[in-house]
Amino acid sequence: MKGPAAGALLALCLCAAVAPARATVTAALSDRRIASGTTVQLTLTYDGLTTSEPQLTSLGKDFDILGTSSSTSVQIGTGGSSETTQVVLTLAPKRTGRLAIPPIAWAGEVSQPLSLTVVGTGSGSNRASASGAVSRVPVFIVTRVAPTRPYVQAQVHLTVQIYTAEQLYQADLNFAGNGAVLVKNVGTDQYSSAVRAGWTYQVITRRFVLFPLHSGRIALPGPVLDGEVLVRQQSASPWRGYPFSGFFNGMTQSARPIEVRGNPIVLSVRRRPAGAAGRYWLPASEVTLTAQWNPRTMTARAGDPLTVRLDLQAAGLTAAQLPDLSSLLTPPAGVAAYPDQAKLANTKQDTGIVGSRDQTIAFIASHPGRYVLPPIRIRWWDTRTNQLRAATLPAQILNVLPAAGTVSASHASVQPASPAPAKAPSATPPSPRKPRVAPVRGLTPWQWLTLAVAALWVATVSGWLWSRRRKPRSPPLAAPTPKHSPRPDAAAERTAFRAACERNDAPAARRHLLGWMAGAWGVPATSLNPLAVAIRDPQLHAELRELERACYGGADWQGAPLAQALRELPTRPAAARPGDDALPPLYP
Repeated sequence: MKGPAAGALLALCLCAAVAPARATVTAALSDRRIASGTTVQLTLTYDGLTTSEPQLTSLGKDFDILGTSSSTSVQIGTGGSSETTQVVLTLAPKRTGRLAIPPIAWAGEVSQPLSLTVVGTGSGSNRASASGAVSRVPVFIVTRVAPTRPYVQAQVHLTVQIYTAEQLYQADLNFAGNGAVLVKNVGTDQYSSAVRAGWTYQVITRRFVLFPLHSGRIALPGPVLDGEVLVRQQSASPWRGYPFSGFFNGMTQSARPIEVRGNPIVLSVRRRPAGAAGRYWLPASEVTLTAQWNPRTMTARAGDPLTVRLDLQAAGLTAAQLPDLSSLLTPPAGVAAYPDQAKLANTKQDTGIVGSRDQTIAFIASHPGRYVLPPIRIRWWDTRTNQLRAATLPAQILNVLPAAGTVSASHASVQPASPAPAKAPSATPPSPRKPRVAPVRGLTPWQWLTLAVAALWVATVSGWLWSRRRKPRSPPLAAPTPKHSPRPDAAAERTAFRAACERNDAPAARRHLLGWMAGAWGVPATSLNPLAVAIRDPQLHAELRELERACYGGADWQGAPLAQALRELPTRPAAARPGDDALPPLYP
């Protein structure tokens, strides 16, 4: 080839030799086969430097992008230098099966398509028997539910186990259920290890209890683990090819976000059995009912409280599911019941929840007599044997004596004197006898001396009594409490105080208020002044003064304002100093 044609061909070859190579985009997956609920990393590498971003819209069909990181590198060697730009995506598959990763456009170039196989995790037993790449998933979740066919509102055990072969960071397990169930976490997390398909996993076990709120089929999304795992990568030194370049090569660490989902939870909830109809429904594994009576002799005086403390406990139920015990007890005629506010508590154990309801009820009879309280029966459904059971307290007999300061009619009757034998009437009435007058005789000197001494003693005693009468005295406010008297029951005295206020019975209200103070503060109470000092409420001071006036002046009294103002006692006040009395004497 000669002439112009040969020159043109030579110029074309020279241009091809000096033209830069066309940039390419490559895609790579960290795994080609993963389990459902795990994540995979997609690495996009651009051969060159660019400030543009890859087009990731096509990935949103089958994947959630949990994280994105980018980096650039420059490699210098003996033959020149090269630059690359890299983007790493953390993808969470939305479904199982064979998923296609379409070509991704980046800076005018397109990557090659890839495919990913996502296999369902199945149950824990399927996971244990799996083999190959699927069983070598670094993090997965196993759930166990028992029973799968519970009764409505009955306890369901859910055990969640997290298997991880990598170190987790900022991990958080989320399981909130939905509006169809009540979810509570019980027990403490347990840690163990297990070997699966040659891999050693750390196993974290967490337990929940579920309470289905309606019957029928209930499907819940499985628990979700959000966190990060540590990724170690080999870093290449930009000084590769130069002396001592190996010194700059090493391992780099980065955190990769993960999102692992457990299998959905499906319950087939049974209805309440027809044989368990009633005002309440207690599906439990065990129910106990106990009672503590005060006083134990079951004897009290009219107007004084006789209390019972009822404790109901149910394994597999929350305290809110337990019935009001006062509504299950009907006192006999002549006896009023005053229930105190119930105390509810939930105890979390590894076996589930134990709910308890502690309630005190005071019984007050207005008249003496013998009263019979009916038995208390709590019906519940045994979820272990699927049969109806009952927790029962036997009937009790209350012996009510007359109120203090009164005498019963059986003892108050006075026996009439025996009549004197009648005499036969005489014809003429007897003449009245004249009184005999003893003759006055003169006194001896010794007798006069004795009379003088006696008169002097009488004068001395009379003067002492007169001096005592001139000293001011305040009326006693309460009888002194014996040194070794038992401490009153604060709850019972509080109930009796409020009952006396409802009856507008001022003496009883004052007596039980002092008993309430003594029981709550642990010291004898003989005056209402310490209470006024502790509260320092002008309105309450006025109500206490009205109570005192009613007790010692005999005026009518309305107890509702005092009961409304005094719901709870304050903390016991410090020892009073002179002049600290908030209630001055009523009768100075």
